[in-house]
Amino acid sequence: MKRLLALLLAALLVVSGCAALAEPEEPEDDWEHYQQFLPEEPKEEPEESEPDYPAAFSLPYHRDHTLDPVTCGEGIQETVAALLYEPLVRLDGQFRPQPLLCESWSWDETGLVCTLDLRQDVTFSDGSALTARDVADTLLRAAESERYSYRLRNMVSAAANRAGQVVITLAVPDRGLPALLDIPIVKRTAAGERVPVGTGPYTLLRSGEEECLQAREDWWQGKTLPVETIPLVHAKDRDTALYLFSTHRVELLTVDPAADPSLTTGRSQAASQPTAVMQFIGFNTAEGRLFANASLRALFSRGIDRETLVDAQLAQTALAAQFPVSPLSPLYPASLETAYSEEETLSALRAAGQDTGEQKELTLLVCEDGSFRASSARFIAEKLSLLDWQITVEELPWEAYLAALEAGEFDLYFGEVRLTANWDLSDLIGTEGLLNYGSYASETTDMVLQSFAAAEDQAAYAPRLYGHLQSVTPIAPICFKNYSVLTHPGVVEGISPAPSDTFHGLDGWTVHLSGS
Repeated sequence: MKRLLALLLAALLVVSGCAALAEPEEPEDDWEHYQQFLPEEPKEEPEESEPDYPAAFSLPYHRDHTLDPVTCGEGIQETVAALLYEPLVRLDGQFRPQPLLCESWSWDETGLVCTLDLRQDVTFSDGSALTARDVADTLLRAAESERYSYRLRNMVSAAANRAGQVVITLAVPDRGLPALLDIPIVKRTAAGERVPVGTGPYTLLRSGEEECLQAREDWWQGKTLPVETIPLVHAKDRDTALYLFSTHRVELLTVDPAADPSLTTGRSQAASQPTAVMQFIGFNTAEGRLFANASLRALFSRGIDRETLVDAQLAQTALAAQFPVSPLSPLYPASLETAYSEEETLSALRAAGQDTGEQKELTLLVCEDGSFRASSARFIAEKLSLLDWQITVEELPWEAYLAALEAGEFDLYFGEVRLTANWDLSDLIGTEGLLNYGSYASETTDMVLQSFAAAEDQAAYAPRLYGHLQSVTPIAPICFKNYSVLTHPGVVEGISPAPSDTFHGLDGWTVHLSGS
């Protein structure tokens, strides 16, 4: 036994880096003697890893493109512009308009004229005061712009009156107008410049080829900002912006997680941003088509397993919705929702005569640009290929998809649309709607939509609107998407994005930088 222990000791000494030149003599005692020669167990030192904080809170932008909030594109330019300019109202987490540059608004008895009272303490970054003419001119420019023309298509005029108010006149009543006025305002004499003068918390500074955002000491809101300086890093396109974020050269990026799912896993910290982007199933309601029948449309809608779809297919990056209004909105009629049941769907199909043994081949169109849309369409088709119904998904490139919709060559289609925050559906399901590819036509529906828009108390009217839509089912809403505001883990605390407002509650953010 002692001989074996001696051999073991020699081996341990070799492994531990000590040369055993000769076999030691066997001592009189046993194992306790050999313990003194064994290497000590390494002590576990507590790991003290320094946080990998950046030296600066940088943002991507395109240095050769405009930052004018009326004409700049969505994406990285829009994000930077949000720190330079402010809107009349901001949408809160429930899509309700909250006054910002605008202090209040009122309507005349016709519902066609809306008068805005502006705050009197707002100043631009050049020290000049905000005026009603600045606001009116920005709204008129916006009505002609590619970005805002659709939401302001009902606006006939915008003008400053002698009392310093802004008067907006509409072609038809729309009490939801204030929710459309989250349009950033610029100084009218600087309109059209690459970087017009704004009222926001930062101003843009340039040194040679370098540009940055600098916190305003005279910002009219007087709130504390999380960083004094925000360097801007040139990104020529979206892929470059993604690369800059992945290599930690910029610290914040807003993405559609359905388009960039890899960015939201492990390498980043994501804050969910609600949107008014709705995904839905559209029906071909033309005469002679299966879904000309309103009862079958309603049955199909009840047969969509929305919760499972959102959890499994969309990785919880959306909110399931049975009605064409965000579930976050107080207008959403949760009391009218119906629970999904495959057994009830089968029973209803049989009761509707859809169990004759004669198979009905149905085509569900989907645009192939976006794997999440296609996988969602396949999920719905598989779940609802029941009894007589056999649904085939046809994936088409965008141009072919649009052509098929316009030609009515479909039974069903998987659609995605960005609704406006007044929840106007007239173009989607109105008789003459530009996006009404399903040929749905109903004078009653048109009247209900118009009455909702004109209602002084839209919340009180909403159950009637959505109850009617549930009964006629011109479309079958599926969900409302969320975007993700990405930062690197631990760098930013307190992010709580609101719709169209990445920097909501900016004064409550904490940004951790190295050396600070």
